[in-house]
Amino acid sequence: MSRFALFITGFMIVISPSLPGDGHARDLYFSPLFSYESGDGGPAFDGLGPVLDFSGTHTAVRPLYYRDRENETSCIVYPLGKTTPDHAYFAPFMRWRTEGDNSSFDLFPYFSGTHEGRNYSGLFPLYGKAYHRYGYDEARFALWPLYTETQRDGGTTYTLLWPVFSYRNHELFRVFPLYGTENSADSAYTFALWPVFHHEQRTDGGGMAAVLPLFRTEYGPAHWNASVLWPFFTYNRDEAAKHTSLDLPWPVIRLARGGYEETRIFPLYWFKDEGPKFRRLAVLWPLWVSVSSSGRYPGEHEKTTSVLVLNRLTEKTSGTTTTSRSLTVWPLVHCTREQEKRTWSFPALIPFYGDEGFNRTWGDLLTLARGSRDGSSSCTNILWKSFYQEQEPGRSRWSLLFLVSHRETPEYTEWGFLGNLIRFRGMPGPAQQALP
Repeated sequence: MSRFALFITGFMIVISPSLPGDGHARDLYFSPLFSYESGDGGPAFDGLGPVLDFSGTHTAVRPLYYRDRENETSCIVYPLGKTTPDHAYFAPFMRWRTEGDNSSFDLFPYFSGTHEGRNYSGLFPLYGKAYHRYGYDEARFALWPLYTETQRDGGTTYTLLWPVFSYRNHELFRVFPLYGTENSADSAYTFALWPVFHHEQRTDGGGMAAVLPLFRTEYGPAHWNASVLWPFFTYNRDEAAKHTSLDLPWPVIRLARGGYEETRIFPLYWFKDEGPKFRRLAVLWPLWVSVSSSGRYPGEHEKTTSVLVLNRLTEKTSGTTTTSRSLTVWPLVHCTREQEKRTWSFPALIPFYGDEGFNRTWGDLLTLARGSRDGSSSCTNILWKSFYQEQEPGRSRWSLLFLVSHRETPEYTEWGFLGNLIRFRGMPGPAQQALP
């Protein structure tokens, strides 16, 4: 073959588009630098390892930004920022939320919103008003903390030099921390030299008295408790629940019997039993801890066993069937199993695997290898596609850096070299062709 023929053949190998029926003519494999795939779900591109990731379902520039197009959610330097169709925030400066006809927006120091057709706004700490925010029905302030006016349950409270001077007609008078009294429909509360002296009297015959931290007692129609050197030494008795508890001293030693069972000699031993809804057993905390609880739906049960906090096994069951299992061996590996689907990842540096936003933004950056298997389908990804293997019924492919790749389908078998710039396809029958 002449040199001219060889040149034309090589040139056509690189720049030719594709043969009819070729759905992956433009796929390029130069991972971890970059890769490009033109699959049935649309084009996908990733580059600089896990940093750049663009596909029909999501866009990522990790760790700065991640966009989920299907759910219309975005993460911005997660966990600082997140957006959804009805709320957004970027802590600690911006927050936005809408719920029906109500909305709120904060961009410190400015805030605004709408509640039941009424608009409000403010510039903290100069002046502002708000409806149904910060725990109040209505709130106003001017030169905060100089002046504040709040409304709750029909009562209006006026505050000067918050929290020093407060007044509500016939209900509240406070000169903090010297003296204060507050009356409601069912109780009267007084303090002096806060937090030392406290007294409360309730209409049901109960009340509270305290000289902190020396002594505190609280009583009611069916219960009584007393503390010496509060909160370290406390005795509690609840006749209605037939429950008794004793702390001596808190939080080291605690005994409880009746409504639930608890024995704690921290950190040597800790057992708490509230029946099927919750049970805890810890030995030499944090060496070994086991926690079991009822699930969200009837018949569901969850049990977590942890060793040194970060190493844990979690099992979820429904009746007598195990529905899912996850195992973290810190800092090495994290594995999950849910029905037929199994996954693994290495290493397991920061085990926030229940946090979807963290996994999408930081997970790929901190993971050197991962794999999954679901029935007859499987996938393995090592060093951000430096080696990549994928298999599903009737189809499979793998690639190693830019050196070599292989794809097999019911229609053809294909080998690729130099990032898939050079490809050789085995067509039905013995013939092979060089493809771009």
